[in-house]
Amino acid sequence: MGYRVEKIRKHNKHTYSQMPSFFFNLDRSLKFEYGDEEYEQIKKIRRHSMVNYRNLATLYEHVIYLEKTGVEGALVECGVWKGGASALMALANLKHSEERRLIHLFDAFDNICEPDPNVDGMFIMDQVREVTGNPSIELKGRMKPIDGIYDKFGGPGTLEENKALFSSIGYPTSHLHFHKGWFQDTVKIASSGINKIALLRLDADLYHSTKICLENLYSKVVPNGIIIIDDYGTYEGCRSATDEFRQDNKITNFLNYSDAECRYWIK
Repeated sequence: MGYRVEKIRKHNKHTYSQMPSFFFNLDRSLKFEYGDEEYEQIKKIRRHSMVNYRNLATLYEHVIYLEKTGVEGALVECGVWKGGASALMALANLKHSEERRLIHLFDAFDNICEPDPNVDGMFIMDQVREVTGNPSIELKGRMKPIDGIYDKFGGPGTLEENKALFSSIGYPTSHLHFHKGWFQDTVKIASSGINKIALLRLDADLYHSTKICLENLYSKVVPNGIIIIDDYGTYEGCRSATDEFRQDNKITNFLNYSDAECRYWIK
């Protein structure tokens, strides 16, 4: 039996001053079921996502589970940025199914809006000040883009950039639906046109953004569908909105741990 000794590197995607040009290492030592396949697929989208390797690999296997078990419905992401996570879901579908799924992508395709100091907590307020380099910035929860919030990450993900990524992986445009705007303006209207959701991934960061998505899209998630809350363990507002929604709707399904930041449950 052989042994390998290596330094354990602590991952913290929120230490922005030390952020490399890409956002995570491709860690093949995690022993996921589809490790080699995931590794090759994640390489294709890694510069289009701030999600760490562990959570991307988990997401990839979530979609494989849906394909293998025949769970019907669309793949929906709220909070897309440059499209990496959504494109990875598309790659899993292309690899493991002969039928293409509808994919709905909700995003402002701009800088994110302001956190609300009444519900989002001090951590994200301090974080915004750090990232923008503006310690005196006013943050009042307004639906107004925060200038400079994505500057250290190559800027906000644009609609054109997202479309180009999906084109590069060969996903049919007929199955892609981009909903541009604040969630408060787009989700409720668009939800009426979505019949079934197999996977709902929320990368909404904030209390109000998370709550509006759950209130309008959760009912569309089919039995055995998957709900992913990317920032549950990171942002107070996201966690509060999720906990309140689950309590109000008497959802007792086990909240699975993906990593310190991300949680998911199966409906």
